Formats: sequence, C-alpha cells, structure tokens
Amino acid sequence: MYKNVVSVKISCESCQCVRVSHVVSRTNKRLRTEHCDIRAAESTCRDIEERISSFIANLTRPKRLLVFVNPLSGHKKSVKIYRAKVLPLFNLAGIHTQTIETSRCGEPIDLLSTFDLRLIHGIVSIGGDGMFSDCVNGLLSRLQTDSGVDKNDPDADITTSNIPVGIIPTGSGNYLVNYIHGTKDVETATLKIILGDHHMSNVVSLHQEQKLSRYASLLMGFGLVGRMMHDCEKFRWLGPSRYNVVPVATLTQRKLVDVHVEYVPAEEKKSNHSLIPLKYSRQVSLPASHPTKNRKLLPRLNSVPVEPPAFNKADWRKLDCSVYGVDTYVVTQREKGGSLVPRFADGALTLWLTERCSLPEHVEQLSRLQHAKAGYVSTGTL
Repeated sequence: MYKNVVSVKISCESCQCVRVSHVVSRTNKRLRTEHCDIRAAESTCRDIEERISSFIANLTRPKRLLVFVNPLSGHKKSVKIYRAKVLPLFNLAGIHTQTIETSRCGEPIDLLSTFDLRLIHGIVSIGGDGMFSDCVNGLLSRLQTDSGVDKNDPDADITTSNIPVGIIPTGSGNYLVNYIHGTKDVETATLKIILGDHHMSNVVSLHQEQKLSRYASLLMGFGLVGRMMHDCEKFRWLGPSRYNVVPVATLTQRKLVDVHVEYVPAEEKKSNHSLIPLKYSRQVSLPASHPTKNRKLLPRLNSVPVEPPAFNKADWRKLDCSVYGVDTYVVTQREKGGSLVPRFADGALTLWLTERCSLPEHVEQLSRLQHAKAGYVSTGTL
C-alpha cells in the first residue's frame, strides 16, 4: 500500500503532524503528487514515519542520479522546466542529483567515458530523443571499454547495462517517452523515475566499414526518413515547427535507391499467422530489476543477456530492390485495435521497405501507417 509513497516526514513538531506525499493517477495517463497530513500523538506520528520510511528504503528506487540537461532542446526551456518541475520532486523524494548542462551535441558521450559510474543509480536525460540517444551511446560505449569488448567489431557480444536511463521530455518529438508512458507529461516522467518504474528496451548497433557508427534505441532509417531527419537538423533554429515543414519539402524531392537487404524473418504461428520475434544477435536489453545485496548503494537495475540463436545460411533472406527508404524500428510496433502499438524488448526489429509509388500514394501511405493499414510499404519482423 506504500509503493506510491514519495516521502514521509514530520511536518510540524508543535502540532504533531506527519505529512505523507504520494502519487495519484489523473486523466490521460498523467501522474501527480498529493499530500496527506495525519494528526496524532507524537509517538504515533513517529511510528508512522519510521514504518513508512523503512518500507520505502527497501524498495528498488534511485537515490543518486546523474542528470544531463540540454538547454537547446525543443522550445529551449529545459533548464526552466528542470528547476521548476523536476528538481523539486527529486528533492521531495530525497534524491541527490549531479546536474550537467550540455553545450554541444555528443557531450554526454564524452563525459560518460570517464565518469565514475559506481557513484550513481541512474542517468536522467532532460531533452529530446537525441539527448537520450547520446546518453545511451555514452553509457554503452563506456561499458564496452570497461568490459574489454571491441565496439567496432560487429560480431562482438555487447555488454548490457545495469544502469537505467530515464527520460524527461523537453524536446521537439519526445516519441520514446510517449511510447513508454502514453503521455509526454514532464511530471509523470519524473515521478516514474522516482518510483523506480522501468522498462526493458532493445538497443542495436550500427556498423559501417568495421566501425561503430551509433547505438540506436528507437529507429534506424536509410533513404527518405534519414534524409528528412538530416534536413530537419539544418533548420533546428525553427524549433519543433521544423518537423511540420521540412519533411514535406524532402518528400517532394524523394528518390529511389537500389538496396541489397539481408535479414532473418521472424517465425510464424500456424494458428493465427502472428509473428514470434527471434532474439536477434545485435540486440541487448536495458534493464530489468535485479537487486544486488552486497552493495551499500541502492541496488541497481540489471539485465541478463539472452543467448542469440544460431542462424544458418538457410535462415537468411535476401532482397535486391529499388525503394524510397529502408526503416528499421528498434521499438517494434504491432497492430492492435486498428492502430500500431509499440512493444519493448521483444527481441525483434520491424523492417519497413517503401517501394515505388506515386507521390499522392506515398503521402496517403504515410498517413495510413498510423492506422496499421497495408499499402506500398512492405513490412516484416526480423
């Protein structure tokens, strides 16, 4: 019954009152804090405080966080939002934070390469999807170095993370946090971190010419979508509105590209033809709950990697075709109720190949994708 309690403390010595701050659900999947003041004899108040505090102390919750704030994300209000909404909640929960305001792209990657990870229970990204990606890349790159894994070897087994990465959405898109919580609300994301709520998620590595280019946690795009994102970065000064304007211009200049694609398809259930994802060998999971009792610090969240299946040559499929784009979704999406629903850590990738079609048909297809309708996009689970 105390799992949603954020803090408990004697609020007034003279009037003998203990205040319990807890999380409540609101509309549209949002969370908020409420305060309950209990007035009783001093001994009773002390007993209530000790009992609830003892329960909270045994929960797997973070107590020390490394926070990265991107002041240029979205509407450039990340710092203001952090100080006004996020930090007060962290203080209420008794969480110690070390805050770093970034000044350039990729800064978290450089800082995490030398930071003492033993001092923290989690990393918090305050910004958009790009900021979160930098935090994930910095963390995973560091872990490969510490484990003696050659990150530039595409066949190497990736060392998984035992440190969760939280997201506070202040960017332009905030797609990943919306997938996770069903809302882009800042307070909800903050309270989820405080309560220790977490989700396993896939991460894939992208290599080019035997060199690691990037770890991806949401989407990898080649062709049209990649060009859209590249063009949007040229107009970052437009803020979030660039995503409503620039992609349209890029779409009108679309070009077919010849591609050679090799993939391992997911197995099919004969009963209903739904797809069963295979454990693709380039994926890792971040992170599942696994307390470590022999540490003085709060138990971290850990994950146990799954051994990838042995693929033979017959498992691999090959495609040579002309497409407008090849999009690989790390967070897979499955049809449910006529719409696409994200699924985390299912050990699979969703591959979208956009084939030759007219511009009006392409525009229609991009709209219909939101409702999981078939069209000129070939889709499969890897």
